Formats: sequence, structure tokens, C-alpha cells
Amino acid sequence: MTCCTSEQLSLIARALSDPIRYQILDLIARGGTEDTVACCSTEMCVCDIQETLDLKQSKVSYHLKELKNAGLLHERKQGKWNYYSVNQAMLKAFCDELSLRFHLSVD
Repeated sequence: MTCCTSEQLSLIARALSDPIRYQILDLIARGGTEDTVACCSTEMCVCDIQETLDLKQSKVSYHLKELKNAGLLHERKQGKWNYYSVNQAMLKAFCDELSLRFHLSVD
């Protein structure tokens, strides 16, 4: 999924506009908190996100799906667990594209 079409930009912007999704993305990017038992510093499973943010599993799964559909997360399955990490390349492409599209030149 590339980040250059107006549709993709809108999809990412909508995903980032939700406070819960923003919290989830931030939590995964930080590698959780001292209390979470994440598998490593750049991935988190649903149970860790659920526990840290005190949200129901269904709500966390819904928001993870929206973030993944926007291309903002990578998903890795290991056994019965799914681990999520931030798609840094997509975030960078999104920021770069916004900068290019809305850059105001000073005359």
C-alpha cells in the first residue's frame, strides 16, 4: 500500500484522528509501558494493549483493524497471538506527502 493518493491520505488521516487509535499507535511505538510484557520493544500483542489502556478486547481489535487497513501497522502472527508494530515507512511517506502537498513557498 503506497501513500500518495488522496484516498490513502484521507484513510490515514481518519485513522489518526481517533483518540483511541492515536493512543494505541503511540503505545506500540513506545513499546508499551514498564507494566506490559511486550515480546520486544517494537511489537505488542492485543492483550498487552488491552490491559495497558483498560479497553475490551473487541474494541482494541476494531481499532487495530482500522490502523492496519490504513497501512499504519504491521501484523505478525505467532501461534494464536498477533503482534503489531508501527509501519514507520508508511508514517514517513504520509508526513512527506503532506509536506509536499501543503508546502507553502515564501516569495
